[in-house]
Amino acid sequence: MDLRKLSIFSRVAELGSIQAAATELHIAQPAVSIAVQKLEQELGVQLFNRVGRGIRISSEGQAALQQVQVILAQVSELEQSIGDRQQLLSGELNLSCPAMLATYFLPKPLGQFLNLHPQLRANINQAGTQNIRQQLLKGELDLGIVNLDEDSDHSALELAPLLKEQVVLCIPDRHKWADNKSITLAQLDGSPMVLYEQGYYLREHFNQLSEAQNVVPDVRLQTNFLPLLIRSVKEGMGTTIGLKMMATQESGLTGIAFRPRQYLKMALAKRKGQALSLANQAFFDWVKEHAKEF
Repeated sequence: MDLRKLSIFSRVAELGSIQAAATELHIAQPAVSIAVQKLEQELGVQLFNRVGRGIRISSEGQAALQQVQVILAQVSELEQSIGDRQQLLSGELNLSCPAMLATYFLPKPLGQFLNLHPQLRANINQAGTQNIRQQLLKGELDLGIVNLDEDSDHSALELAPLLKEQVVLCIPDRHKWADNKSITLAQLDGSPMVLYEQGYYLREHFNQLSEAQNVVPDVRLQTNFLPLLIRSVKEGMGTTIGLKMMATQESGLTGIAFRPRQYLKMALAKRKGQALSLANQAFFDWVKEHAKEF
């Protein structure tokens, strides 16, 4: 049994004529008759009573027609839904993301989404989470990845939680602390470091912790260029703070857990009430549904 035979049977029943159905469907009349006969054989019932040169639907055929119409309507709805979805996801997805997540986290979920929708293109901008949050609140940005620190008011944002990642001290593999299981913030007092510049959340978080414990590291370099930070650590200029995923994925780096442990929660965000492009809204909805799989 296939949809073609069901569709032919439905038109014959609705038009009350094999010839009329053949004309409408642009199919030879014998082919219509054969399709109806094969469907009758598969179902084991007589769908039509032959009356002279005409036909009249049987009681069994009438019962079958009701179910066939439901099936055909569901198939049509499915095809329409898929067609609409493909059309919605043409165009461009625009997203702002901090460099560390864009490098070590975003490629997997973004790649999965784009593979599902080959007509869609992505435009990813790099920015710190604090700047992203302000742009979202001002309506200057549709979608962005923000941190979920407890001190911020997120009531004006709609959030799709992404991950909770450990913050670690990133050191070169040959560093004297490479065998340490953990480290305290106090051990960084006077220690050479290379850090994100002021205004980035990781830097602000580190500054708050350091001030609370009167820790003053020797900051040799501050920059917003992530590759420069990583290279500087590998060259032995100093240590840096980063997400565990960076230390795991970067050869030549080791991540040392802080004691007590530090974590960063991140979410995809949009401003409540702001209308998004169809592509951006689709990505936001998809992330909310699949975040646990990343």
